Amino acid sequence: MKRLLFHLGFAVFLIATMMGLLSIRRGLVDQAEMEFDVLPLMIFDFTFPVVFGMLFALPFLWRRYKEGRLKGFQWAELIGIGVPSLFVTLSHWLFYTNFPMNPVTKFFATHSFNGSILFAFIFGFTLIHSIRKREDAE
Repeated sequence: MKRLLFHLGFAVFLIATMMGLLSIRRGLVDQAEMEFDVLPLMIFDFTFPVVFGMLFALPFLWRRYKEGRLKGFQWAELIGIGVPSLFVTLSHWLFYTNFPMNPVTKFFATHSFNGSILFAFIFGFTLIHSIRKREDAE
C-alpha cells in the first residue's frame, strides 16, 4: 500500500510539473511572437524533454539511495545509450550548421520533431539511471 501511494503521489508530481512547464513554454511562445527572438524557446524545447526524462528516473535513484547503491557511475551506459540519443536530439540543430551530414542526422532533422523529443527523454533518463554501482549493471 505504501508503494502504491508513493507511485500515485509521484504521478501527481509529474502531472503538476508537466502543467507548470507547459505554461512556461506558452509564455515563451508568446514572448517569441512579440519579440521575434526564438532562441529561448528553442533552448527550452531542447531541455524540457531532458528534464522530464530525468524526473522519470528519480524513483530508481531514490531506491538506490535507500539501499546505499549510489557509489559509482555507469559510463558504458551513458556512452552507449546517452551519447547516441543526444546526437539524435541535437540533429535538428546540427542540420543548420556545418556539421557533416550523415543519413541519421539528415533523417531526423528533416522529419518530424517527435523523434528528437523521444530521444531527449531517453537521454535525460539515462543520465540519472547511470548513477549506480558497477555490480548493479550486470
